[in-house]
Amino acid sequence: MKPLQKLFSVSVLAMVGTMSQAQVSLEGRVYSTNGDVSATHVLNTTSNRATITTTNGFFDIEVQLNDTLVFSAVQFKKKEIVVTTAILGSKLLVVPLEEVLTQLEEVVVTPYSLTGDMSRDLNRVPVGSVITSQSLGLENRKARRRPDGVGETLRLNKYLDLASGYDTVTFKPKISYNLKLVRMYDDLSGKTKDLKKYATLEKEVRQIDEIRLFFTDFVFVNTLKIQEEQINDFLNYCMIDADFKELANADDMASLYKLMSQKSLVYRKNNGLD
Repeated sequence: MKPLQKLFSVSVLAMVGTMSQAQVSLEGRVYSTNGDVSATHVLNTTSNRATITTTNGFFDIEVQLNDTLVFSAVQFKKKEIVVTTAILGSKLLVVPLEEVLTQLEEVVVTPYSLTGDMSRDLNRVPVGSVITSQSLGLENRKARRRPDGVGETLRLNKYLDLASGYDTVTFKPKISYNLKLVRMYDDLSGKTKDLKKYATLEKEVRQIDEIRLFFTDFVFVNTLKIQEEQINDFLNYCMIDADFKELANADDMASLYKLMSQKSLVYRKNNGLD
């Protein structure tokens, strides 16, 4: 290798090594499907730097390659993430948190010292005889014993049910058919098909609103480089992808963000936004 080429290679390697050890500001967001993520503690155990998340779970913290980040809160399980090259290259780190389920092994309730174990508690609670009209010697002439089988329904097909049982007054067997005329009309007229289509569209619109609300317009505009007036069009473009729909149905926001990052590149190119 020529001296000039060797010097250039050494310089490049030194530059890469310096960049890998440089401190950078990492932006991210924590989220949970069932809990409040505000004020979640974010600690860089390598550099002993710390911060807390905002009301919506956003945070930023100084990191470098191979640093360890620990996310903790009273209501969540502690989570550790090692900063990799991919994380350093990402524009937003999305971190899902899992709730801690706290259970009491045994609770004693006074005055009978109940524990919650039925096999033990039944012997501790005094139970007297059940008082009824018969035990008091009273006669209820209006009372009628309801025979077994009253109101049983057998579905013959999607339009017809067979109801069988006893008449509660005459105590005679009774059979009746229930023809679902409205459902039959909806199917024959095509209304059912339209309703299913509208329900699907409404679900997608609701999911798009939830995704946009979760990531906020700031992430779409400043990170994914999608103009505010084109955010809904971009999300509709993403919804065409079956994998995107599956992630949206599963509320997997971390994977959803990665897929949106890939699709934003294609969307901007197709629409001449770059």
